[in-house]
Amino acid sequence: MILDINGLSFGWRKQPVFNQANLQLKKSGLYGLVAPNGSGKSTLLNLITNLLKPQSGTIKIMDAPNSTRQVFEQVAFLQDNSVLYPYLTGREHLIFVAQMHQLPIQAIQPVADELEMTDYLDRKTQKYSLGMKQRLLLAMALLVKRPLMLLDEPLNGLDPTSLQIVREALISTKEAGQTALISSHNLDELMRVTQDVFFIVDQHIEFYHLDAGDTAEARYNDLYVKKR
Repeated sequence: MILDINGLSFGWRKQPVFNQANLQLKKSGLYGLVAPNGSGKSTLLNLITNLLKPQSGTIKIMDAPNSTRQVFEQVAFLQDNSVLYPYLTGREHLIFVAQMHQLPIQAIQPVADELEMTDYLDRKTQKYSLGMKQRLLLAMALLVKRPLMLLDEPLNGLDPTSLQIVREALISTKEAGQTALISSHNLDELMRVTQDVFFIVDQHIEFYHLDAGDTAEARYNDLYVKKR
């Protein structure tokens, strides 16, 4: 089992976020994670990576508890761009990641080439556009080549060219046997890489395989918009 969440409960003070929620990833591939703002997408990723502790329930990654060590060895986590240091270049960020994971510095260039970052890799990130920052964050996740990637809004702020580059990179990870859980509000673009989507609904996590004729947007409307 790549990821196994059982009976997860978590809340902020008196505001519950998850109540006995379950999620299983048994097969490698790309999976979406969708919900309105404030429903718990980022919270779930932080729980999986042990940055937050559940109030009850268990989380296992590759059949072992999600200890700090297990997360470091098995997971690549793309967080939002607040984790970037504005005074460092993109290359310096990638060198730091490579050193942390004891990877050769030569591993950086193929990832930079794949994401077409070479032209701005040596600029400080304070001069990056949002799309450049998103590609750098994805490069940091791709560099470590972990079995499970957790990607928090990797499609946010991308122009059509960047979307195509990121889409092709994600599909390549699937072909290489990796697994990614991708949170996104860009439902049309999400469906270009996967038809397997988890929705956070009423403090639970529901899985849908979107068959032909079913879309993430239509499912979103059924689950959230029509209930208002």
